[in-house]
Amino acid sequence: MIPTLQPETHRWRGRPRHGELLLALVSLIFIQSCLSSENMIHRVALNALFFLVVLSAIRSLTGSASRMWCTLLAGGVAYATSWANEITGAMWLAIVSDSCFALVFLILIYAVGEHVFGEGPIDANRIIGAVSIYFLLGLLWAFLYTLAELVQPGAFLFPVVNTGSVQNTRLISEFIYFSNVTLTTLGYGDVVPLSRPAKMLSVLQAMVGQLYVAIVIARMVGLQVSQRSAEKTA
Repeated sequence: MIPTLQPETHRWRGRPRHGELLLALVSLIFIQSCLSSENMIHRVALNALFFLVVLSAIRSLTGSASRMWCTLLAGGVAYATSWANEITGAMWLAIVSDSCFALVFLILIYAVGEHVFGEGPIDANRIIGAVSIYFLLGLLWAFLYTLAELVQPGAFLFPVVNTGSVQNTRLISEFIYFSNVTLTTLGYGDVVPLSRPAKMLSVLQAMVGQLYVAIVIARMVGLQVSQRSAEKTA
C-alpha cells in the first residue's frame, strides 16, 4: 500500500504554540521604552516591532487559515499606513493604522483564548498563552487609548504638555505605559483620562485586568482537578 501524505489543507490545524508570541511581546515592551519618538528611525523601528509581533503570532493561529490571513492582512495594512503617516503626517492614516493594529490584537486574544480556556491538559504552552493574553490586553487598550486621543485631542492629560503636533508613535509609547499601569491597577496618576470615552476605557480595562486573572486561575484549577480525577478513574 502506498502511504498517503498529509493533505495540504490540514497544515493549519496543528497545535498552537505561543512561545514566539510571548517573546515578541516582552521584547516589544522593553525595547519600545528605549526608543525616542523624536527620532524617525526609532519610530520606524517601533512600527516594525509591532509588525514583528504579528508575524510571531502565526503559530498561535494554526487552527484557522482564514484567521491567520486576516491577521496578516490587517497587520500589513497597519504597517503600510504607519509608514505613510510618517511621510505625510495625515491624521486619518494614523487612525487607520492604529485601528488595524487594535484589530490584530483583538483577533490574537480570541485565538489564543480558544486554546487557553479550551479543554485539554494544563501544560507550559497553555500557561504561556495565558500570559500572552495579558500582554495583548495591554497593547490592545494602548491602541484604543491612542485612538481616543487622536479622535478627541485632550482626552488625556499628560505630565508634560506639548502644544505642538503630537506624533502617533509618541502617543502609543505613552499609552503602552498607561495601559499596563491601568491593567495592573497601579494607578500612578501621571496620565489622567479627562473625556468620558477615555474614562470609560480606563475603568473597563481595570475591571478586565482583575477579572481576567481571577478567571484564568479558576479555569486552570478546574482543569487540573478534572485532569487528576480522570487519571484516578483511568
